[in-house]
Amino acid sequence: MQTMLHAWIQYLPFFLKGVGVTLELTGASLAVALGFGFLLALARLSKIRILEGFATAFVEIIRAIPVLIILFWVYYGLPQFGVKLPGPLAAIVSLGAFYATLYGEIFRGGILGVDRGQREAAQALGMPSGTVMRKIILPQAFFAILPPSTNQLSNLIKDTSLVFTIGVADLMFQANAASANNFLPLDMLLLAGIIYFIFYLVLSKLLARWELNVQRRRG
Repeated sequence: MQTMLHAWIQYLPFFLKGVGVTLELTGASLAVALGFGFLLALARLSKIRILEGFATAFVEIIRAIPVLIILFWVYYGLPQFGVKLPGPLAAIVSLGAFYATLYGEIFRGGILGVDRGQREAAQALGMPSGTVMRKIILPQAFFAILPPSTNQLSNLIKDTSLVFTIGVADLMFQANAASANNFLPLDMLLLAGIIYFIFYLVLSKLLARWELNVQRRRG
């Protein structure tokens, strides 16, 4: 026990550096996922068949592939075509693309859940489609989108642990490096697991409180 605690104290500064990288990757990947996911949702709802077909194919294919394989394709595969991305950028692109398919389906479901009659009534009054979406559809869809969206954020944080496989110095990378130095892999992984659990606990509490505040304002 003393050996484990001593190792934790010794390597904690390195783990905290990894925490910073993990948070940066999570934030950047989430931004990509939300933006691209919204575009995918609109494309799948589009009346332009080519656009709808492309978006549907992209979503179905990417969702079926493990994140780790996508990560390797982007980091190791793209250089074969003359495109070499730094590790952090490759991680953001990979996680962003994968989670865009998940958020896209969440957004699409939320939009479809709004009463179609409201859209038809607004269009009958001469409102442009963009205005209808922005002022009528999205505000109502937001409340259906919120719970599953926050759940996916928790999954995104956990999936950032895969990026150490391409040399990105996140929390898991620091745990692996520390294990190689002190030959205490279980102790280092336990510390990493505790930190991930704290992430999840704090995030879930904050998101739950935010959802409650949103529901209260709505009521």
